[in-house]
Amino acid sequence: MGPFVPYKALMHWLMMFGLILFGLFLSWDMGILQGIIAQDNIRLCLVIIAMLLVMSVHCAYRSFFLSRQYLMLQQYPQEASYHDGQSLAQNYLTSAGPDDSNSDKTLLAEVLMEKARGTHQVGWFIAGTMIKMGLLGTVIGFIVMLSSVSGLESLTISDIKTLMQRMTQGMGIAMSTTLVGLSCSMLLSLQYLLLDRTADQFVALTIEFDQQAGTTAADINGNN
Repeated sequence: MGPFVPYKALMHWLMMFGLILFGLFLSWDMGILQGIIAQDNIRLCLVIIAMLLVMSVHCAYRSFFLSRQYLMLQQYPQEASYHDGQSLAQNYLTSAGPDDSNSDKTLLAEVLMEKARGTHQVGWFIAGTMIKMGLLGTVIGFIVMLSSVSGLESLTISDIKTLMQRMTQGMGIAMSTTLVGLSCSMLLSLQYLLLDRTADQFVALTIEFDQQAGTTAADINGNN
């Protein structure tokens, strides 16, 4: 199975999340993030950023979970005393016997893949929701701009000044929510892409381990 690095998935996530935090700190220190939040009067940007941080915590848990699964696969069968459901690899390897048909093993592999990816679908849904929330903010911003124009029969200097302020406010809402929604969606998608890739590699290693064990058992039986 190649060289084994304990908690490799968790370390990869920590490096990625560290870069995300550094980017947020840098944008805050340069005043970019404050300007974006100040333009968003409906506070939709804060909601999107909070969703990013909450789902990042979920990514941290999933990274730790997959790292533990890698560790338990590496220790199998020397330490095969895990509780039922604790080790996905142990459940698969003990369920997939050498006499099982290819269809049975394919079904077990699909179940293993579903359990390895777990609740990643929720993360992808939230990532898509961030984009939709950004577009929602864009629509709200344009509504604010158009509402400032409606009802004006005559324009004075003061009316023009008020109109420009409202239009600028609406444009700020539209642009800031779109920018934050797209950026946070991409950052969250990167984390779940890493998790999906880690889960796929774990499933592939588990199936490869099962095939190697079956080949070894067949060779022993042939020699006997």
